Amino acid sequence: MAETRHPDSIEFAGDYNLNEIIMVNHEGEATDIKRQVVELNLYESIYYNALVGEMVITDAQNMIAKMPIQGTERLLFKLSTPAQGAPTIDASEQTGHPFYIYKLSKKKQISEGTLLYILHFCSREFLRNIRTRVSQAYSGTMDDMVATIFQDKEYLDSRKRLHYEPTRNSDKIVIPNMKPFDAINMLADRALPKNSKGAGYHFYETAQGFHFRSWESM
Repeated sequence: MAETRHPDSIEFAGDYNLNEIIMVNHEGEATDIKRQVVELNLYESIYYNALVGEMVITDAQNMIAKMPIQGTERLLFKLSTPAQGAPTIDASEQTGHPFYIYKLSKKKQISEGTLLYILHFCSREFLRNIRTRVSQAYSGTMDDMVATIFQDKEYLDSRKRLHYEPTRNSDKIVIPNMKPFDAINMLADRALPKNSKGAGYHFYETAQGFHFRSWESM
């Protein structure tokens, strides 16, 4: 019987822990698609307002016909590096925040009965940003305005943690029918950090939550 590697021990460069990748359709039916996934990429950057990713799928079971992609599918998994204290990307429903599939692209037949295609996924806030608009007047500090839009159930309605750096400038601003990310980016450009003399902030998402930080602090 082969020994099982301990989840906190690294044996080879590029080791990772990923036990399953569950796709849940609009009717709540769950399917483990890990065997069909040949590549998984997750992108985070200070220039991206939200996490996005993609999976390359080899499908010999006609999965997309049995579970047609409608843009409401949830993607559940836990991905980590096998080292103590390493951050975990928790997209589970129990303890984390699932991703959502929003697009299928580059579908082609690579052999008889087998398809290759890419499933694109994103964080929930990415979809909220597409589907909502901010039309409201705000007053106060820039970080307070950002936190309000971030948590407002009419706008981003985020349940994630917002890591923010306090701002020193206050204002009265009318946001005229803008997407939430566009509104927050506008506030970020005007924000002045409380504890330094710089100007301008970035608003972005990582696996640890959302961040509203000054350029200077980076």
